[in-house]
Amino acid sequence: MRELLVKIAIKLGVYQQMMKVDNHIQMKKQNKAFAQYGLQTLDEAMKAAKEAGTELFLAFGTLLGAYREKGFIPYDCDLDTGMLGDQQSQQFLDAMQRHGLRHIRRYYVKETGRICEDKFEYMGVHIDVHYFYKDENGELFCDLCLPHETKDWRTANASDGFPSIVRTVPYSTFEEKDFMGIKCFMPEKVVDWLKTLYGEHFMTPDPKWSMGDHKRRAQSRGERLYRVELN
Repeated sequence: MRELLVKIAIKLGVYQQMMKVDNHIQMKKQNKAFAQYGLQTLDEAMKAAKEAGTELFLAFGTLLGAYREKGFIPYDCDLDTGMLGDQQSQQFLDAMQRHGLRHIRRYYVKETGRICEDKFEYMGVHIDVHYFYKDENGELFCDLCLPHETKDWRTANASDGFPSIVRTVPYSTFEEKDFMGIKCFMPEKVVDWLKTLYGEHFMTPDPKWSMGDHKRRAQSRGERLYRVELN
């Protein structure tokens, strides 16, 4: 039924408007789940990563909240984490499953096979694991997937994929710190990361921030991403 509605919406030219309404409904559900289970979700993910011998670190909005707010950003309703690309392993995925984190989606570059992101769900809370790789300048980068310019996701996935932006941050090692009673890894160069991602004034909350800010600060690689729906 949903696929039929999507086709009709695309034909009528109202697909983007329909997606905005759908995203608003999903956001309300995620906000409610996050308020109740956000911290528990992060705790289980960190435990799973430790079992697998990997360093799962806070990234993007979750890292910003940990440093600036000493908690979660009030209007953020999912969790952003990172892992170095060479630490990807089946052991990590298995450990996440044992801790109740359902692997629901993966983004990758078809031409090279590079895995960009894994998305998990726990009690209605979404947690993203962004994979960071070292570039030719010795910095770390990760790919962020954007919606297709005109197509619904299934059509895009079966054809030319999704546009992406690349976020580059200074190379850093990671250290374990306490965050709301949970032991979490964070980059040692946390201030440099946050300045790079959010600008010199990252300590001043900006309620009008949007993905457009990511785009303005991002580098374009011209690579298209594809996704795998897992559960």
